[in-house]
Amino acid sequence: MTQSKAPVPKALYPDSAELTPRLDFAMNVAREASELILKYYQMADLAVERKGDASPVTEADRGAELLIRERLATSFPHDAILGEEFPDHPGTTGFRWILDPIDGTKSFIHGVPLFGTLIGVEYNLQCVIGVCRFPALNEVVYAARGGGAWWQIGDREPRRARVATTTKLEDATFCTTNVTRWQKINRWNELETLLNSVHLARGWGDCFGHMLVATGRAELMIDPSMNPWDAAALLPIVEEAGGHFVDWNGNPTIYGGNGLSVVPGLKNKVLGILKPTYEIDGANFSTLEEFYDEIGRVLIPGKAWGRNLDAFNDILRGGFGTPETGFVFRWKNSDQSRDRLGFAETVRQLEHRLTKCHHSSRPSVEHDLKLARSGHGSTVFDWLVKLIKDHGGSGEESSDRVELVLE
Repeated sequence: MTQSKAPVPKALYPDSAELTPRLDFAMNVAREASELILKYYQMADLAVERKGDASPVTEADRGAELLIRERLATSFPHDAILGEEFPDHPGTTGFRWILDPIDGTKSFIHGVPLFGTLIGVEYNLQCVIGVCRFPALNEVVYAARGGGAWWQIGDREPRRARVATTTKLEDATFCTTNVTRWQKINRWNELETLLNSVHLARGWGDCFGHMLVATGRAELMIDPSMNPWDAAALLPIVEEAGGHFVDWNGNPTIYGGNGLSVVPGLKNKVLGILKPTYEIDGANFSTLEEFYDEIGRVLIPGKAWGRNLDAFNDILRGGFGTPETGFVFRWKNSDQSRDRLGFAETVRQLEHRLTKCHHSSRPSVEHDLKLARSGHGSTVFDWLVKLIKDHGGSGEESSDRVELVLE
């Protein structure tokens, strides 16, 4: 279930007197950084290093970020800085600059022009400025909160950037960066669904794909893995262009670990696909043990697990390989399960529990067993439903984002 964006008090947003000089600075320094980056672009002997996470980095990445930081130290010395290549710099003004000097380093290394310099600005954790410049294309897309999004090619006059009005997936163009990442996070089925649903799918990835959405040339760009510096510039641009930048749970955030730029008419459809669905069928089981068989077959096939309520709880938390970002738990023929996992099955389970439980728990189990024998109290079906609901909605472990659908 998608989450709507909570209203932000106006006091949390800066006024134009604070935004305008920072937007102007971001535009100018992005151009200056681009000139530095182009000195290394398509260089035959470009040195490439590997960072701790195995991602590539070059002298151009570090040099461009260092240049931006040096300019910031002069123009906005009290603003904070978060960048990909260097340690954080604290600030006192409420503003924080979030920098990715080359988003799409692999494209840059291979001489492909679809990389960009990203400069985002937060104010009190709200993204208020975004600049995305493509050095090799000599294009820039930019926005400040409340001022619209703009797209400039070369020295031409800037024009408004607006998302498309598409409302059907079969008419949409879908972009993504690296298909192997979908497989690594166990979302290959969702990728296949999208590929089979859209008009056109292309690997126009990284920030370029998101800006295609912001400028109306694509309808959805999906990144399975994103850091805040990958996303900070994108969110205000896409929103000011009339679209949505959200994580896969529908939250407008740069801290969700993934990202989706999408037109309004497709947001709910795409989020519905991205949230995986597991369907169990009440016609397939009559006992709690058979329910566990169904869970193992559908949610964690081929994996050994404890086959008890505690282990089922762990599965709902994202254990055993279920998505940690939540999923839809669809219970087909739930009325049949309500009957089969009713009082008779509850009595059987409690009688068995009575033979295994610690003596201190016997009074409680005996009380529940007495109720079940008289057709009162909660049943096995009720136990399971409550357990699942605790992991979604307003439950005790709602952060697991499990959505129960009884059919």
